[in-house]
Order: sequence, then structure tokens, then C-alpha cells
Amino acid sequence: MKPFRAMILAAGMGTRLRPLTLSRPKVLAPVQNRSLLQWLVEYLRLAGAEAVIVNAHHLSQVLVGYVEREDFDIPVLVRVEETLLDTGGGIRNVSDFWDERAFVVINGDILSSIDLQEVLITHERSGASATLVLKDEPLFNRVQVASDGSILGFSGGSGQQLAFAGIHVLDPQVLTAIPADTPISIIDCYLELISAGGKVMAHVAKEQFWRELGSLDGYLRVHQEFFRMESVPLPGLQGSGKQVIHESARLGSGVRLDGMVCIGAGCILDDEVVIQNSVIWDRVRVRAGYSVRGCIIGDGVEVGESLKGEVVSAKGRVKLTAGS
Repeated sequence: MKPFRAMILAAGMGTRLRPLTLSRPKVLAPVQNRSLLQWLVEYLRLAGAEAVIVNAHHLSQVLVGYVEREDFDIPVLVRVEETLLDTGGGIRNVSDFWDERAFVVINGDILSSIDLQEVLITHERSGASATLVLKDEPLFNRVQVASDGSILGFSGGSGQQLAFAGIHVLDPQVLTAIPADTPISIIDCYLELISAGGKVMAHVAKEQFWRELGSLDGYLRVHQEFFRMESVPLPGLQGSGKQVIHESARLGSGVRLDGMVCIGAGCILDDEVVIQNSVIWDRVRVRAGYSVRGCIIGDGVEVGESLKGEVVSAKGRVKLTAGS
């Protein structure tokens, strides 16, 4: 196994997950009562990561405090960006974290079982400056790939088109092409590298699990998908119709839980409450007799009415476009 260092991109504003991300950074959104960050660090560790760095901007102190309290099995550092630097600028901003080896960068809003060791081998064999993991996702297929596996562009065109999975391997030499202390997208950096004759290659992941959780509907849909799975793709996930209830949650008499249900720490469900196909974050109270169906309920909310197909947080509420 090739050891490596890794970065989780987590400085974004999480606008597609609002209002939930008005209180938590996106990377701390829980999936089956474990934060995305916990799932990602464990995924990277099992793949060979020796240490991980996370960039932070939106609600950065919430993320810093969380990492300081959490007991990870490998070192996890946080680098705060006082000014949001975008993906390329964020990678450049942690130049002192990298060594002479190729390193892995992963978006903070995905879950994946893609074999990173295979990606590292592809990268090494091709001699590329950067290798991007691509998948066939028809709604997102915009990356133009040549017959030799080299990437030609990111806005569609002729030839094969695939979707960028938010996972890439970079050689440290790429850092010299990224301006310091400047907001810039890593995609723009790749385009400049390609136009200058540099080699940016694709690693196509076909059957391995990958999901993006950056939207409200996508977040709820992934929970429903895991619930239905007979064989889960990541260690620790619950499938086969198992509901996830935190040990500290208190359920009153006559509470009914139907379908996919995740209930977080410190929640209280009063008597005769119905929860159906919903994700409940921490410290939520649902008053007696009310139902919550097809919803996401954020931290600390007190539910005093029946809800269907909504996202409710302490700082706002919206309808789900695919609410049930």
C-alpha cells in the first residue's frame, strides 16, 4: 500500500444545504449520526492516508472545535482561510503540509468506496501532473476525455464525456502553477496546465460506490438508499432496513418509526409521535402527537406541528423538491 497525505476541501459556504449549514459547516452534516468528516477521514485512513488536512472558512471555529474534540485514528489538521480561496487557492494555501509524494484531494460532500490505491497507481504509471477520478453520471458528464485517457476540457464537447467525482491526485509540482493567496478554482489551474502542454489524466471508476451529498434532496436520498441496501459500501454503515437511533435519544410511549429513520443525540420524541423516512439531527424535540414525514430536522429544533417534505433548522425552513 502506498502511503499518502490527503486534503478534504471543506471551506465552501454549503449554500445548497441551507438552512442546515447556517449552523454547521457542510462537512459536519451527519450521515447515520456520524459526520461526513468522520466518514471521509476513515475512508482516507483505510486507503493509506497518514495524515489529513481540512480547509475551513464558513463557520470555521465550529469545525476547528469539532476536530479538537474528536479522536481520529490519524492526525487531522485544520487550516482556516480568512478569505475564501476557492479550491485551487485552498490547495496552494497548505503547501507546507505536502511532501515530495503525490497527494490526494477530495471534496468534503461526497461518500465513496473508490479504490484510491488504484488511482495512485494510475497516476504514477501515466506520469501525469494530475489525475482526476471520473465517473459516468449522465446529469453531470461535462469532462472531455481523449482516447488515451487525457483530459481535454471541462465544459463538454465532442468525444467521451464523464463527470468529475471530486477526487484527484496531484504532484507537488502543480503547486508552483497556482498563485499564492489568490482565490482560484483548481479547474482553472488544470485548464492552464493543459493549454501549456501539461498532462492531466483521467482515472475512470466504473462499479465502485460514489455519491454526492451537497444538496438537500441528495442528502436525504442517500440515507434512503443506504436503508434499502442489502450490502453497504462502507464499513460502519447500516443497511438492510435498519433504523439508526442514538443511544441517548428518548422515545415516549406509542412512538412509531416507519421506514428510513435516523435520530441523533439528545433527541426527545414525546408520546404518540410518528417519524417516517426522515433524518433528525441532535437535540431535537418532537411534541406529543405530531408526525414528521420525509423531512430533515436540524439541531435543536422543537417540532410543535406535523411536518411533511420539509427541511427545518433553528435558522429557517424550506420545502424539499422531492419531499415525500
